[in-house]
Amino acid sequence: MWWYHVVGLLWTSEFFLACQQMVIAGAVTQVYFTRDKKQVSSPILKATGRLISYHLGSVAVGSFIIVLVKIPRLILTYIQAKLKDKENSCVQFTLKCCMCCLWCLENCLKYLNYNAYTVIAIEGTSFCTAARRAFLALVSNALRVVAINSVGDFVLFLGKLGVVAVVGAISLIIFRTDARLHYYAVPILVICVFAFFIAHCFLSVYEMVVDTLLLCFCEDCRINDGSPGREYYMDKSLLEFVENSSEALKNLEKKKKKETANANANEHVELKETDPTENAV
Repeated sequence: MWWYHVVGLLWTSEFFLACQQMVIAGAVTQVYFTRDKKQVSSPILKATGRLISYHLGSVAVGSFIIVLVKIPRLILTYIQAKLKDKENSCVQFTLKCCMCCLWCLENCLKYLNYNAYTVIAIEGTSFCTAARRAFLALVSNALRVVAINSVGDFVLFLGKLGVVAVVGAISLIIFRTDARLHYYAVPILVICVFAFFIAHCFLSVYEMVVDTLLLCFCEDCRINDGSPGREYYMDKSLLEFVENSSEALKNLEKKKKKETANANANEHVELKETDPTENAV
């Protein structure tokens, strides 16, 4: 019966993580879809209350889907460890490919689940309906999703590096004042590694907020058109930022296509100039 406890442990951990994501999504959507922001009070407590009252079943279903993908990956990891000393490279390669595919599927489902929780927080629908609507919203706004995720991930990564740099500098200053230490590179490296992981834990909350705001933006654009009576909930600054990011990504893609076309044209011209048969004619 040990496998029963392992499944229970995995499901419980994913369930609590999904509850955290649902609370964050509920708090952000409440603030976003309130026109008078001054009227917003205790969004986290209200989001927690809605989770306990209405959405525990959806969270349980979403977390169980992740467990269904994670268990086969763990089984394949166990089999690979048992066959580690074997010389059958084909089996090892097949196992690694399967594990890689399951890992990619797990991460895709996690991303889709969180966006489904956001739709649940916005509309109060069931998990399957919310997942379908979240998928359609992401596909229909693929360019915006790529643009915002690229910018957001880069900014958050810079934030993590900034935290690591500050912690490393402070550690270096402190260790230099201690005369008993003669070699402090390894302690500083360990401190920087722990600082990076701690910064990742805190900044991942901001990453969830960015993803929630993006999906709220997509739903806002789908429901409203800016006309009288159907005004957008978003701020003008958010609309300008998203549109500018999407436009910049479009221009970058056009520039790359143009450079590729020019390179192919130049290569074709060079081949013509170096063709001995054409020169002979």
